[in-house]
Amino acid sequence: MPRGAESFAGAAICAVAALAISALASGHRWQVWVPLVFSAVLLLIALLFGSRAGVMGTVVATVIFAAFLFNPLRSIRVADAAARSNLGWMLLIGIGFSFLFAPPSSWLRRQ
Repeated sequence: MPRGAESFAGAAICAVAALAISALASGHRWQVWVPLVFSAVLLLIALLFGSRAGVMGTVVATVIFAAFLFNPLRSIRVADAAARSNLGWMLLIGIGFSFLFAPPSSWLRRQ
């Protein structure tokens, strides 16, 4: 596997999961809490694919949630203050956990 491919695979999994969850949660009252719950997915991706995948997945998921989950749609501008705050917390948690708890490289490369 080429160097860095596992990082892109982890980020792609985050992107697909964020798109699926955005489609499921759109229009529900609890959609504001989705980024905080999604932090568990980011931690799992970081643990499996390494810290670089966790950081990349966090940034990709944040952009997807901003563009496809919160109003105005198809813009990274988020009108709701609570949603904007939760996106910020997801960024902080995802990047912080990626550096604190994830191994520097993926489990695929270590085996």
